[in-house]
Amino acid sequence: MNKLYPTDKIHHQYVEYPQRWLQLVLFLCALLSNIMFGFSLSPIVKEIYLQFLTISFTVFSVIMIVPGNIINEKYGIRMSIMIGCALTFVGSIFAIFINVSFWFFFIGQLISLIGFPFRLISASKFVANWFFPENRILIMVIIALVFNASSGISIRIPLIVLGDFQIHDHPTEEQIELGRALIESLMFLLFGLMILLCVPPILFFLSKPVTPPSFSASDECVREDYNKASVVVASNPDFILLTISFAFILGTITLFTLQMEYFISPFNYSLKDQSNLVLVGVIAGLIGDICVGTAIKKTQSYKKVLRICNILVTVLFGILILALHVNKVFFFIIYFFLCGSSAIMALTFEFSCELCFPLSENTTIAMLGFFGNLLNFLQGIPEILILKGDNQLCSTLAMIFMLILIGSSNVLTMKINENLKRSEQDIQLDDRIEKKNTEVSLLEQSKFNNNNEDY
Repeated sequence: MNKLYPTDKIHHQYVEYPQRWLQLVLFLCALLSNIMFGFSLSPIVKEIYLQFLTISFTVFSVIMIVPGNIINEKYGIRMSIMIGCALTFVGSIFAIFINVSFWFFFIGQLISLIGFPFRLISASKFVANWFFPENRILIMVIIALVFNASSGISIRIPLIVLGDFQIHDHPTEEQIELGRALIESLMFLLFGLMILLCVPPILFFLSKPVTPPSFSASDECVREDYNKASVVVASNPDFILLTISFAFILGTITLFTLQMEYFISPFNYSLKDQSNLVLVGVIAGLIGDICVGTAIKKTQSYKKVLRICNILVTVLFGILILALHVNKVFFFIIYFFLCGSSAIMALTFEFSCELCFPLSENTTIAMLGFFGNLLNFLQGIPEILILKGDNQLCSTLAMIFMLILIGSSNVLTMKINENLKRSEQDIQLDDRIEKKNTEVSLLEQSKFNNNNEDY
């Protein structure tokens, strides 16, 4: 699909290549690989490991975002995708030797976590490089759908291999050997999946097409120097408000999901209940992403949709605390609607890119991720300290603390000015081009009429 825009001196031809769908699949494979490997053992490992993995995930997301953004800006998103996939692939090789020592698996997980920010911060830039402006939010919704689905898939993978196998307090030698064999099979399964998901993006992913799909994605669009990014975003109050709101809404819900066993186990929820809850959350997130994307297309307003989502999340999380004390069915239903209402990742990514233009999409998402994950880490500390894993009161107090953070995000969101700088730039160019095309058509018509009069 082409858009041909004649001007005084040159022709601006903006193109959506059919190849964009292949590139989208490759990008999704790169994103899938990290989530599926990173959280595949979360339902079967000890609580202390899960807690440390959650902390490590947040810390590495903060630390590696800055070098990831520098590589993105200097060498393009292809290099970031290659590095991220390579690190996850190497991590899966380490994990194969889990029966030699658990530390091999642990180190493999950390190596993979280092590569995660390289891929996530590339999402909006990838979408801008390959798709027309009017299609950006749709593609970001697809990316968010896969991101959410991958976490649910990763939770299920160990259960497929291990089934209902359990190690008791005093296992026999036969049980231990069977457990080691099953875990080794799981590691080889993950290694095979990483070959399928990591190798194709390394070989075939492209940063951008020959011809861009819009002015804002072209080399003619002058961008802010990424070295000045911290100054640019620090002087943008709307971006700061959006970042804090993002951390308090999606960050809090994500932390609740990752630490779910601590919250619900005192209320007699089993491992199977936890797995089913994650699956329910994934399905709700998929539906929520579609609804949010559709709402943005209909309303043409990021802020309005974000405010509605924030209000819903606040009300539903308050009810969720009550539901935890009532019964499981009520809790499952409320959790479903909560996860659907908190599907704001695609919305926030695109909204932040609009607010910070002409800062590049890479740098904008890097700054959003850096400050957002830093806030997540800080807010997670008191929650982890409060949680005991076997005390209903501690779980309730931690959730009330979360509710306060979620509620405060509504005030922050209300104060954001919806200044869509990137879209306005593309629209203004389209208007100028349309005006020029009209002038050219009128001039040609005038010449034609004059020639007829001469005859």
